[in-house]
Amino acid sequence: MDLAALKLKVHQKCLYLALTKIESLKSELVGLQEASNQDTKSSAGDKYETGRSMIVLEKEKLGVQLMEAYKLKKALDLIDLGKSINKVSLGALVKESNNFYYFSANFGALDIADVKVFALSTLSPIGQAMLGKTPGSSYMFRGTQCLIETVH
Repeated sequence: MDLAALKLKVHQKCLYLALTKIESLKSELVGLQEASNQDTKSSAGDKYETGRSMIVLEKEKLGVQLMEAYKLKKALDLIDLGKSINKVSLGALVKESNNFYYFSANFGALDIADVKVFALSTLSPIGQAMLGKTPGSSYMFRGTQCLIETVH
């Protein structure tokens, strides 16, 4: 598989993961809202208040996770797949000595057509070590010298 095709597949997988996470979190929030609406005040007032407090806390937690999921999607939306990239930056697919990296957002290790690609942010430690490097450049990461073979 050529690098352009691999990059497109990785980007599509990342986008799918972000959208799936957003929809899942939205669904959980709707479920909590329905549970909150169905929760009626009983004679055990403390139990009612505790239940409502727990729902409010869970909704806040899900709200934060939803904001993070939207940030992941926004990072993907900033990437122009048609733009030619010749150095490590946002949107770059990098083949390094032993690994492939796609600099977009932190999705971790993805298996695309039997190729393991690490989808990471440029703010990640390895992203910071590689940022701005071009093919043929080397960089140090955790005491190991690594070589960037290609950037697409």
